[in-house]
Amino acid sequence: MSDIKLYQGDCLEVMREIPDNSIDCIITDLPYNINQAQWDNKFPIDFAIKECARIIKPSGNIILFQGWSNVCDTICLIEHNTNWILQDWIIYDRIKGRGGKKHLVSTREDMLWYSNGSEYTFNKIPSTIKKKTGGLGLKNGCEYRALSNVWTDISPIVPWSKERVDHPTQKPVQLMERCVQLWSNEGDTVLDFTMGSGSTGVACKNLNRNFIGIELDDKYFEIAKEKIEEVKNKMVNQ
Repeated sequence: MSDIKLYQGDCLEVMREIPDNSIDCIITDLPYNINQAQWDNKFPIDFAIKECARIIKPSGNIILFQGWSNVCDTICLIEHNTNWILQDWIIYDRIKGRGGKKHLVSTREDMLWYSNGSEYTFNKIPSTIKKKTGGLGLKNGCEYRALSNVWTDISPIVPWSKERVDHPTQKPVQLMERCVQLWSNEGDTVLDFTMGSGSTGVACKNLNRNFIGIELDDKYFEIAKEKIEEVKNKMVNQ
């Protein structure tokens, strides 16, 4: 049975209470500091990174969602404040996007995968895209294409999505389940310190990971808490 701990408050204050070297995997959607909302402005990413460096285990993974316009700044901050190793730079194509009048429509979401050392968890899984050819294409016994660092096979949250809640940057549970499965093992502890609507927590509950979630906004905290409780209740009643 996975252990779920949820905290409503300032993530930097709550993270100070987390012991050193105690988290197996950090998966979080950092504010992009692009002034799209009050919470997406002047977030101290450098301080958050320093706290992450303190609490992550030596074999831990750190997965940071970022926007194209500030991802390079974040990389520079990480290089300055940590010894993390950049293992990959993943692009999630969320299909729907912003802009278009004077720019190309941006449908990309950047994901930085760092490890805290040379030994780290990585569980190889395939994509959900079926191979188009048989023969040599099925030689390895898998009918699905290998998972690349460009993810086009997970549908975004749209107005008619069944899982949609009132949160502007909600991530699909399927997307977070992929992250949890790739970079943690059953029984590991996963932290999302900008929890939002709680998709990472739902994914952890579904996949038997311990989860620590932190969210400042009381409205979004209640949404996340309700979503995770719903999954827990379904499991109890099965």
